[in-house]
Amino acid sequence: MKFRHCMAMRKEGKIFRRAAAAAGIAAMLMMRPVGALAAVSYMPDVTAEMNTPEFWLALRGGEADAILADAGTIQRINAANLMNEKTNMNDLRNYSEITDIMSLNAKFLESSTEDLKKYQEKGYFDQYGNVLSDDLIYFIAQNTQNQTGLQNMSPMYGVVVERSVLCAFPTDYIITDEQGDLNFDYNALSAVRVNEPLIIRSVSSDGQWYYVLSANCNGWVKASDVAICSSKAEWLNAWDIPSERCIVVTSPRLMLAESDTNPDVSNRVITLGTVLEQAPAGSYGARVTNRSAVGNYVVYVPVRGADGRYRKELALVSEKAGVHEGYLPLTTRNIITVAFNMLGETYGWGGMLSSNDCSGYMTDVYRCFGLVLPRNTTWQAASNAFNFDVTDYADEQKAAILNNMPIGSILFFKGHEMMYLGMVNGKYYVISSVSSIGSFDGTGTMRARSVIINTLDIQRANKTTWMSNIYKIQIPYWM
Repeated sequence: MKFRHCMAMRKEGKIFRRAAAAAGIAAMLMMRPVGALAAVSYMPDVTAEMNTPEFWLALRGGEADAILADAGTIQRINAANLMNEKTNMNDLRNYSEITDIMSLNAKFLESSTEDLKKYQEKGYFDQYGNVLSDDLIYFIAQNTQNQTGLQNMSPMYGVVVERSVLCAFPTDYIITDEQGDLNFDYNALSAVRVNEPLIIRSVSSDGQWYYVLSANCNGWVKASDVAICSSKAEWLNAWDIPSERCIVVTSPRLMLAESDTNPDVSNRVITLGTVLEQAPAGSYGARVTNRSAVGNYVVYVPVRGADGRYRKELALVSEKAGVHEGYLPLTTRNIITVAFNMLGETYGWGGMLSSNDCSGYMTDVYRCFGLVLPRNTTWQAASNAFNFDVTDYADEQKAAILNNMPIGSILFFKGHEMMYLGMVNGKYYVISSVSSIGSFDGTGTMRARSVIINTLDIQRANKTTWMSNIYKIQIPYWM
């Protein structure tokens, strides 16, 4: 009994000491000053208030909810950009070209080998930290070769089932200019969203990749992320959706609910600018994925079957998930609200990391209004939208133009673009998805890799300001 009593006392002592220690730690944490916490930081001359749409809307005044471009205007701009050779858009709806497989194979083999050799000469690395080798270059280039035995290939019609990336080469190998930097892959070209249409022109040697055309880019995409439609009519029905039946994602991303009843739509990630079809009332039963539809939109989601074929399944999307019935009205309030939804999101070169680079960010924002922009900065700058070429303008002249430009205007300099917000205390502000900027101390660069707000007097790595580098100012929704 004495022994048990002593053991009990020892246990109680340990418990007491642990409780006392925990209380002491808690007290210390409570006594630590708030300033010791890692608070949200901002770029120079940017305040917390500036990271809200309300700040800029109040600053501008005027009617924030006036329609800046109606559906007819947006359709005319889309059609004009499609006809403009400098935008490199693809007319998917009317595409009918028969692919000469032998010629395409020869073209891919030559161009991929040449492009990969250039990366090798620059000393670029794979994901294992090795400079690209001749063997790897040969392996990747050979995988571009269609081995189906077909001499000619009619276009196949595909629909994206998982948010994916078009790549320059059919490979999972990463091409990076910094050892160990797996978040920047030169193989990535462009994001493709769920339910986005593709034209399939070829298949890789290993059968794991399709060479495709999207609305604004060409590249290789993983076959597992694409479903093949049995006909053009089925393909058009999947994505050519009347505005009144569209559900448009206006938040950075949402995830469909987990479901063991229907794993094909379980935990599916849907990103900004994605357009899904809303199911007609009465076209489904009392439950969807074994749930009541109360508080949710019922939508169709594309699925790839075991045979690679397209079908669509019902899924639920919460009305609070950040979606809109139909394309958003193109107003100042809506433009800045959607753009600011992305603040702090990661930068994704070529659409990697389920995010976007500068031009992809603008594309996603304006896709919420039904406006389809060209893929990169050069092609967007060449679009048919209303613009000023300010290549030879002094900073003061550019500032005078900016004073009269609306929120949502796009500013271009070589290799980057940004959305204009306004002027405060003589400084001009923009929001964009930024890879790097000049360091604050004036030496080298700072890796930003986020969607941020900054002033146009911030410097690039070459110590010139953003303002001095701007060559075009554009209103993408005007002609």
